[in-house]
Amino acid sequence: MGLFFQSERFARINGRIVGLLLVSDSALSLDTLASRLGVSKASISTGARFLERRGLVERVSRPGDRRDYYQIVADLPEQTTQLRLERMRRFLALIAEARETFPQKPAGVRNRLAKIEAAYEFLLEEFSSALTEWRKREA
Repeated sequence: MGLFFQSERFARINGRIVGLLLVSDSALSLDTLASRLGVSKASISTGARFLERRGLVERVSRPGDRRDYYQIVADLPEQTTQLRLERMRRFLALIAEARETFPQKPAGVRNRLAKIEAAYEFLLEEFSSALTEWRKREA
């Protein structure tokens, strides 16, 4: 999982945290995560906060315990799909900006950018529809 996250341009430790939480039957403390993964508590804390901001893990508490615990969010498939859709939207915006910035480019360049833009618009629409259908199925 760490290598997968690293290939997706995230820190490897973030993937290791997600991997461990995916196979844990309860929320884990920072101390437990650090111990099981063999890394510093500071590294785990930074990674857990990053993953929490991204909506992949959530912080929970236990009565009478001041420590923070982390677990995978219940709607992980939706959250990860939303992250991918956002990345696609940002890339599409860059392609659209390139088409507007360089309208005088040769026809081959304009056609390439137009094809990429059309493909991403199509894929965004399809993935968004699939996500809507997934929500209906889950409801």
